[in-house]
Parts: sequence; C-alpha cells; structure tokens
Amino acid sequence: MMKRLVILMALAAVVIAAAAPAMAQDPLPHTLNLGGENSDLGPFIVAANGMTLYTFKRDSFGVTNCTGNCAQAWPPYTVESAEGLTVAEGIPGEVGTIERPDGALQVTYNGMPLYFWQNDAEIGDATGHNFRTAWLVVRPATVYAVPNAEHGFMLVGERGFTLYTFANDEPGVSNCVDNCANNWPPLTVPDANALITSLDLPGIFSTIERPDGTLQVTYNGDPLYYWVQDMARGDTTGHLRGDVWFVALP
Repeated sequence: MMKRLVILMALAAVVIAAAAPAMAQDPLPHTLNLGGENSDLGPFIVAANGMTLYTFKRDSFGVTNCTGNCAQAWPPYTVESAEGLTVAEGIPGEVGTIERPDGALQVTYNGMPLYFWQNDAEIGDATGHNFRTAWLVVRPATVYAVPNAEHGFMLVGERGFTLYTFANDEPGVSNCVDNCANNWPPLTVPDANALITSLDLPGIFSTIERPDGTLQVTYNGDPLYYWVQDMARGDTTGHLRGDVWFVALP
C-alpha cells in the first residue's frame, strides 16, 4: 500500500511539472532579458519569468491603448515598484514604467508598453508575433518604427528618439560633418553586426564609414541622424529644419 502511494505521488509530481513549464524555471536576473530566440525571429526580449514580451502598434510612447478585453488576452507586464528595474547586457535602451488606468505599473521598453500573450504556453513561445499585424515580439533593435500623430509611423533609434534624413546627403554619403554633426549626431554602431532592425520594417538598412572612421546607419542609402534639440521620445522638432531635414519614415 505504501509503495503504491509513493508511485502515485511521483506520477502526480510529473504531471504538475509538465503542466506548468514556465513556473519550473528559476527567475531570470533582470526585468528585461535576452531569453527568446528562434530561426525566424532571431533574438528577442523576455520578462523576468522567461516568457516572451510584445509591443502593440496602436500604443504610443508612455500610453497604453490595450485595456478591458484586450488586456485579458494580452496581459500587461506589471511590477510592484518602478525602483530596481534592470536590463540584461546586450539590450540597448531603457526600461521604465507607466501607470495604467487601473493604477498598475506597466513595464516599458524605450517608452513602449510591454505585454504577454495568453496563448503562449511555454518559455520560448512567440505565437503572438504579427497577430492581426498589430503585435510584435520585442527585439533589441538599433532602429525600429513607432506611431506618431503627425507623421504616422516614423523611425527611431535604440533609445526611442526620432531619426532624420538630410536632403544634402547623397546615397551612401554623409555631407553632415564637423559642426553639422554636433547638432545632428549620426546614428552609429560599433560594427555592422550590431545593426538590428525591427521585424516589421521594409527597405534596406546598411552602414557607411564616416570621415572619423565611425559606422553610420543608412536606410535605403540615406544616412540617419538625431537632432540635439529633441528632448523627449516622440519629439520631431528637427522636421523641416532649414527645409533640408526630414523625419525618417519607413
């Protein structure tokens, strides 16, 4: 009788472990981690519990538009406190929080709210990617697109600040150097392998070597720049500056 009870308890433990694969993992060390990867999507960002995170194209910087039934299907990634948030090495940009309508603190990456997907059952699942073309896994991207009320979707750099093109440039050539480059810092990467783009971006991203030897990112041949007077994510104060600077659009 005792032997039979031990066998039944062992079987029950196996069933419980199989039913909750995500809970069997030790917590990951950071709020945002590079834990997800597959042959189609490449590396992507996961939460402290190891589960895949997503962004919603209808959100904007610091604003969630997924509430009610949406938030039941796409549970927001929430934390108890905005203190002590960290990102793993290899993830550029910043982690933060916003307050949701119900008062909960939702984690953001470069200002964009983060969510789970109810149909992801195991660590490594990314079944919500491109759902209704509105939901995307989060890559540690050098360049990605975000919605903007005036410009539609626009390109931003790894910290979420607006990127621009210069009408006086030539394809694959930057004509913004010296004082110009002080005001319009080029988007650079340490090497070509460090250039990672969002999965939903059309066009060709590449790099060119600037006169100082740094590698500047280009989009369809156009060198990309920041504008020093943009103080916050979503600012586009450089657009039409001198009639030669334009927000970079995908």
